[in-house]
Amino acid sequence: MLNFPYACEDVYSFENQEELIKAIDFDQIGQIYVDQDNKSITYKMDRSKSLRLSDLIFWIESDFVRIHLGQLLHLISNLLQKVQFLESKGIEHNYLDLNRIWLQIKQNSQYPCLIYQFLYYSLHFIGYQCPFYEKQNSQYMLKASLRINEIIQIIINKCFNQIRLKSKNTQKRNEIFKEILQPIIDLCKSNSTSNQIIAFIQEKLKKYNYQDDMKNKLVQSLIIDDNSNDYIQSQRHSIIENVNKDLKQIIELVGNMDRLQLNIYYKHLKSYQKIKFEYQSQAQELYRLLQKRELQLKYKINELVQISMKSSLQEYEKQFKFEITENEIQLIEQEIFDQIIKSKYVKYFNNTFWLYFNNEEFKNQIYAAISKSLIASIQDKLKIFFMYKILQLIDDLI
Repeated sequence: MLNFPYACEDVYSFENQEELIKAIDFDQIGQIYVDQDNKSITYKMDRSKSLRLSDLIFWIESDFVRIHLGQLLHLISNLLQKVQFLESKGIEHNYLDLNRIWLQIKQNSQYPCLIYQFLYYSLHFIGYQCPFYEKQNSQYMLKASLRINEIIQIIINKCFNQIRLKSKNTQKRNEIFKEILQPIIDLCKSNSTSNQIIAFIQEKLKKYNYQDDMKNKLVQSLIIDDNSNDYIQSQRHSIIENVNKDLKQIIELVGNMDRLQLNIYYKHLKSYQKIKFEYQSQAQELYRLLQKRELQLKYKINELVQISMKSSLQEYEKQFKFEITENEIQLIEQEIFDQIIKSKYVKYFNNTFWLYFNNEEFKNQIYAAISKSLIASIQDKLKIFFMYKILQLIDDLI
């Protein structure tokens, strides 16, 4: 079993607190902190007990984690049932994606690994009401019952090629895809009801004799699934201990594992036969890049603050003739800078940092999101400042 003894935090904005609390009551995961003043919610996740769905899909696609076709079908069915349950309670999620879906690993479950494992989990959604700030059409909303159909298609297209079947025959594999997976994709594309898709999946699970028997070591599989490779005593099983040692070293080296580990794994675990354990040097290099990126972000925010401050001051000076010292301007700029750095927008972009590490468009979206809140922050600060100046003038005249 792989060990992930660390925690991570995801931060999202919200608009309606009453609706948010209702969603949390039915869909809670991790430790939750609601900031009413800034309209943000922070989820603190124990990564030894929970897993972001986008991470799981990424690991499967990278050939790092093994799952059976039977487990994939169950995951799809569980996702559909989760959306059904929430909507039956009057809860809507208009900004759902792979990054906002989490698996809470149950006590009797194993953890996704290089070999097949029993997986028992509950599904949870986060990021209710929070736009996709990383996208140009950030405000685009779509009901979860429709979005989940898009997500299912992504999961199938990313995962099926890495799923091992009992038959190694390419033609047989294609036939299985056409019989089981393609109809699910077609049902999703036509926006068929969740009940229709679930019924189709249940039919195939029954036809191919889905087995889930931990006592007899039948790992949640169909009769067409691989049942001989990548179990205990296999070649992949033999390297788990070494991978866990490297995990521990990386955590000790960089502390905040969540923003670094996937990049490192991705390069080294695609082909486990050729692994060279260079995690420390890779982690150090990535950590340096991370620090460089954060310095660039701070420089850009400071630049945006100065430009916006100058423009706003010119507008205020048309109405008020107070003398403003350079020191006063710098103090206001520093307060605004500190406020932006700690804002929900900057924190939001660290949620899935690894996905967009060197993406220029992503960086531009950070600046765009920050700029929207920056103008409001400057207006608030200047309003308070000039109010203080007026009161000070009145006090001097009395």
